[in-house]
Amino acid sequence: SNNRINQLKQAAEIFLRQIIEIPSWVGIVTFNDAAKIITGLQQIISDSMRDHLISLLPTSAEGGTSICSGVQKGFDVFLQKYSSTEGCEIVLLTDGEDSTISSCFSTVERSGSIIHTIALGPVAAKELEKLATMTGGMKFSVTDSFDSNSLIDAFAGISSRDGNISQQAIQLESKGQNIKPMQWLDGIVSIDK
Repeated sequence: SNNRINQLKQAAEIFLRQIIEIPSWVGIVTFNDAAKIITGLQQIISDSMRDHLISLLPTSAEGGTSICSGVQKGFDVFLQKYSSTEGCEIVLLTDGEDSTISSCFSTVERSGSIIHTIALGPVAAKELEKLATMTGGMKFSVTDSFDSNSLIDAFAGISSRDGNISQQAIQLESKGQNIKPMQWLDGIVSIDK
């Protein structure tokens, strides 16, 4: 739905702008019935590179869901730069409505990649979680409710393992609330050493 793609874009933008560390490498693949490489691996070295990657995020979603096609294109992105997919990480965001996920389990296991899965919405296939479990990745299930921060929180829970730790974002609190016009959301976060 349009609401889902807007939530995805907002959360992915926060991930690219604030969470993924310098000098990590990022590529973007989209998939529905088939997968497409939007960009090969680009190194996060500046705000202009972050802006460029954000400009490439999808703005519409249509068609079915072929998760294995998306994962395979992710591997193709890695192989454009590296000789192997060993240790490479994929952040896989999907509604998970795909009954053919198990068809690529053996390829995924052999790849040596780590797949973090984010299931958006209520009907994700159970095999989606297995992709994360079998690769040592993290798994998240998030609501597509209008006033939920769960998608942004899932992206915040994923950080590169080879980026610059001194550049890593740390989330202290996440709070979502529906407010009326001309009102604000406020709170206090206490930090003790």
